[in-house]
Amino acid sequence: MLVTTPGIVLHSTKYSDTSLIVKIFTEAQGTQSFIVKGAFGKKSRVRAALFSPLALVSLTYNDHAGERLKYLKDISRTDSGAGAAFDPVRGALLLFYNELAYKLLYDAGPDPVLFRFLEEEAGKVSSGDTFPADLPLRFLIRLSVILGFFPENNHSDANPYFSLEQCRFQSHCIDERRDVPAAESLYLARLLRDEERPAPDRATRNRLLHYLIEYFKIHNGQLKSVESVEILASVLHS
Repeated sequence: MLVTTPGIVLHSTKYSDTSLIVKIFTEAQGTQSFIVKGAFGKKSRVRAALFSPLALVSLTYNDHAGERLKYLKDISRTDSGAGAAFDPVRGALLLFYNELAYKLLYDAGPDPVLFRFLEEEAGKVSSGDTFPADLPLRFLIRLSVILGFFPENNHSDANPYFSLEQCRFQSHCIDERRDVPAAESLYLARLLRDEERPAPDRATRNRLLHYLIEYFKIHNGQLKSVESVEILASVLHS
């Protein structure tokens, strides 16, 4: 069966001197693996550079039941990627989003809602348009909605600390590794309400970023670590 579908590049690995194995999250069939022969050849129509992190593509392939590695019949890029080419912040954002998507969607089935979300978020970064300094935090919160563990926003003076394990705010900070401090909890509550107000200082944003990564690790067993978060934290706007 011939399948034509939009896709989002998750990962590519060099298979030989000339070939790649590529994982792509497709809208039609979820995550699929492909072998791309001749990707490093000078005259190749499908070059390795096409498969950059979270590249948006349109692809056609033959789907044979039980075939682990599929062969691409045609593929083209549908975004330019120009906005991130020479921008370290955008590049770090794409790497961060890409690592999360690759680990969360390694063997995922089709999910049109998640696909459109990732397509939209990757487009925001690649487009070259301006974006808020707390975009990665807002990304994680919106992603938690789709994945089914959106935090309960019961923040109040009586419940000023967010519990990563309980998914809600509580009265006391019991464990500093699993309970978010008051300042970052207040900021999280504002993000959960999707308030449009200036983001706090870089240090506060980075601390909350690390807490949210821990939150994802607690509530999604596929995510064990996120190495790119340190790179992202080092280049985020002041």
